[in-house]
Amino acid sequence: MRLGRLGKINEYVFTNIIYPNLGKIHDEVIVKLQHGVDTGAIDLGDGRVLVVKADPVFIVPQFGFRKASWFAVHILASDAMTSGIPLGMP
Repeated sequence: MRLGRLGKINEYVFTNIIYPNLGKIHDEVIVKLQHGVDTGAIDLGDGRVLVVKADPVFIVPQFGFRKASWFAVHILASDAMTSGIPLGMP
């Protein structure tokens, strides 16, 4: 089977090759793995939830590390904010 080009994987590869080999998905996982979704949530108990976020980031040499890291943090925060997960502190 040909997996395709470099870059993001397609839904077929995720659903048929990766997902079946991940092992047990624990009951505490609220937002489960899905193709194209890079945000998850885990129930820590006592009314607490841990939101996790992953995204590939890279350094653009012309920007330098300071600007590139600022950009990376803001991209990740923006994705988490637009995921629909409500914010709040007890």
